[in-house]
Amino acid sequence: MVVLRQLFLMIALFPLSLAAQEEVAEFTSDLFGGLTSTTVLPVGRLQLETYSLYEHYSDDDTDEKLWCVNSSMLRYGLHKHLELCAKGAWMRSWLDDDTFSGFSDLAVGFKASFFEGWKAIPSVALRGFLYFPGSENSDFLSHDFAYQLDLIFSNHLTSWCELGYMGSVLWDENPSPTYFWGANLNFNLSDKVALTVEEHNYYYDFESEEKFQPWGSLTLTYHIHPRVELGIATDISLRHFTDSHNLALGVTWQLTKK
Repeated sequence: MVVLRQLFLMIALFPLSLAAQEEVAEFTSDLFGGLTSTTVLPVGRLQLETYSLYEHYSDDDTDEKLWCVNSSMLRYGLHKHLELCAKGAWMRSWLDDDTFSGFSDLAVGFKASFFEGWKAIPSVALRGFLYFPGSENSDFLSHDFAYQLDLIFSNHLTSWCELGYMGSVLWDENPSPTYFWGANLNFNLSDKVALTVEEHNYYYDFESEEKFQPWGSLTLTYHIHPRVELGIATDISLRHFTDSHNLALGVTWQLTKK
């Protein structure tokens, strides 16, 4: 009887021992796009990252207001080094006396982690997107497929500060690619609050004027729940400080418990 009781207790406690050994994966988010982390989602995790944005640009010749009603990305951890994603947005803009609206940035993509980093050597990830074209009446979609490739790096400087940097190339219907590069510092102000300071640049070789456009960015996130994070962000043109103003509000929601 003693042996049977011990065997019963072992069987009853076995699931609890497995649960205790299970590692809880760290929460990660690429909420507002741009520079992102090298971290991929754990296997089986499904995550929604969605935000709204308002932007106003005005100078001597142009007055444009852009309202991104919603921009969303759905990410899924397929492998410990690979995730898949799909994204899209609904836009509405007012340019002088004209109004435009429609879908934007309809794409599927992936992120693959190649190296987790070691001491001063950064972690490395590769991300790619395939953008779908729209019809002739689409205001925010190109008429041909477009392709984007990102090479992402990250260094953990301290327990509360991380350095990220990234370079990208976008091939679309323009005669030459668009180039993007930048870096950011992510400061963990507490267990729930983080501040990111970023500088990024665009180079449009097909533009006759202002081919090089540098920007600064500030992002503040607040982890209100183990599976939910809120964020607020703004971009600042480093060439036209007073001409462009924008603000984005978003949320990252981990839909599964993995």
